[in-house]
Amino acid sequence: MLTPRQTYNLYFSRDKEFVRDVYEISGFVPKEVFLYRLALTHSSSINGLATEADRKKAAARGCNERLEFLGDSILDSIIAEFLFKIYPTKGEGFLTEMRSKIVNRKSLNKICRKLRVDTLIRHRQNGSINESMYGDALEALIGAIYMDLGYHFTKRFVYKRILEPHVHLHSVERQIISYKNKLIEYVQKTKMGQLVFEVIEEIGDGRAKIFRIAARVGDQTMGIGEGKNKKTAEQRASQDALTKLNLISS
Repeated sequence: MLTPRQTYNLYFSRDKEFVRDVYEISGFVPKEVFLYRLALTHSSSINGLATEADRKKAAARGCNERLEFLGDSILDSIIAEFLFKIYPTKGEGFLTEMRSKIVNRKSLNKICRKLRVDTLIRHRQNGSINESMYGDALEALIGAIYMDLGYHFTKRFVYKRILEPHVHLHSVERQIISYKNKLIEYVQKTKMGQLVFEVIEEIGDGRAKIFRIAARVGDQTMGIGEGKNKKTAEQRASQDALTKLNLISS
């Protein structure tokens, strides 16, 4: 049953269209609508401010980074409990790897689009969009649900809207968690030479910086990847290389 505030938000408020969109995605009617607006506001929307200090202050108040931090932790906890119950005989290493596969950025980016969360994100990214924006927004939405409705409803959202329709455990078990390690093993096995990862470009600054990294053996560029940190960019460069080598499917 809806509370009076939820009823008002759904039928009478200025935000009723946005509230209905959130309801269709989550299955819940928001109480505190501003949390969901915040969760779906990317930091690029405040990057036009003059100074770095102003951007940092605005980011703390006006974009989804804090809710993303919270949602990431809540999601990890829910997934950990889920896997603990599903795999009663498996050890810590297996459970940790499975959780990492489920909550990796590529997987969350895809789920964000399938849920159509991406259609509600406010941003000012031009040209090539940083794909991690989508997974970040999904985590921030989880943080918003937790702050607005509590752990029970958040867990229900993760189970009903993410795990049951979009996570197939048998497929997850077969996924490769470290493309970099697989590429290193291949290069060593085939005696191609020394594999190095080289930063070829840094785009933007501060928290919005994107690293572009090439995986190279000698003068040969095997793959290129981008990420918010060097580790992610190296994984994506390795994935690109493995795809070009026909060792994995794209």
